[in-house]
Amino acid sequence: PVCFVFLLNATPSTGSTWFYFYTNQLGFASDFLGTINVVGAVCSLGGVLLFGNFLANTPFRPILIWSTIIATAFGLSQLALVFGWNRAYGIPDEVFCLGESAILSVLGWINTMPILVLASRLCPQGMEATMYAMIMSVNNLGGVIGAELGALLTWQMGITEKSLDNFWILVLVCNLSTVLPLLFIGWIPEDGKDIGAEMDIHNEAGGEKIESKAI
Repeated sequence: PVCFVFLLNATPSTGSTWFYFYTNQLGFASDFLGTINVVGAVCSLGGVLLFGNFLANTPFRPILIWSTIIATAFGLSQLALVFGWNRAYGIPDEVFCLGESAILSVLGWINTMPILVLASRLCPQGMEATMYAMIMSVNNLGGVIGAELGALLTWQMGITEKSLDNFWILVLVCNLSTVLPLLFIGWIPEDGKDIGAEMDIHNEAGGEKIESKAI
């Protein structure tokens, strides 16, 4: 499960390239960029509440599979913004960005919550803090590597703040790559059972055997 957590976060991301697209191509002001972040933060809370109220008892695998696929589909809609297709349908760039930020933030946290719950369940008794910190470190390491891979792709494609001709390719590659970790979904427990508790039981059983042999 820890390896899957790593892979889920280690896919390349577009990173700060969107900032240059928003400011240089779409002409967004800094205050509107802040509004996008606020909307994303509020909707992230909505994603947490949605998971807690309706998906908390759902097995991890379906949540991870469907939230990743749906997030990828909505992520590909960013190509509409890059090519200006939204304006052809009368949708202003500002409205499109706010709606996209809201939806992706909700889906992002629905996808993240199973990882947090899984991390807590992987912790054997007596090692909760150490194990949880290790899993979260692996999660963050994956995010750092994903950002670096995105930066490498940005450099290879010759994308700069003044040259965004290949930006759509970066958006396409980064979004499609998010489904690749699903090839290893089998590493995630099928029913979301408490693995940490099972480890404790096995450890206790092993201890009892040792004690019985000593007697």
